Amino acid sequence: MSLKYKILIPVIVFSLGVFGKYALWDFPVSNGKRTGNLVKISKKGKLIKTWEGTLDEGSGDKLTFYFSVKDEALAQEMYNYAGKTVSIYYDEYLVGWPRETTYNVTKWSAKDKKTESEVEGEATASSSEALSLLGQTLFCSLLGSLYQDQELYQKVKEHLKTKNLYLYRQIQKCNE
Repeated sequence: MSLKYKILIPVIVFSLGVFGKYALWDFPVSNGKRTGNLVKISKKGKLIKTWEGTLDEGSGDKLTFYFSVKDEALAQEMYNYAGKTVSIYYDEYLVGWPRETTYNVTKWSAKDKKTESEVEGEATASSSEALSLLGQTLFCSLLGSLYQDQELYQKVKEHLKTKNLYLYRQIQKCNE
């Protein structure tokens, strides 16, 4: 093999690798907007931690939208809006690795306009606050019963810290 081919082949392979990386991971094939209830957003992964979320656009399996968030600051903002109606703007890529989905959220906004059901919901806010307080009391009572077995209590607490940050934060409210 001549010196020309020894240099040319690695240059071609490297160029194809750079082009492939751009085409698969960095070049969006589509973009869009979806609005729905932000069901969950969590940081997960065994080796590489990524932010993954779920948006519920209504009832049914086809109306559940799974997405990823590359931007750490954006994910932290969205984290505080779990359970609320939001609009997300996303880019779709051919390959999502290391994320779980090919959809990457680029920006988002909380839904500001009140719907008729939200206005009706405000009328029953006091009963919902009472239910929320009851739920919090029951959750704290359950934790109190686990507290006697410190090993079990710590295992539950660590499990919730990795699997359900919402419930983990509720533990802090019980301790206030």
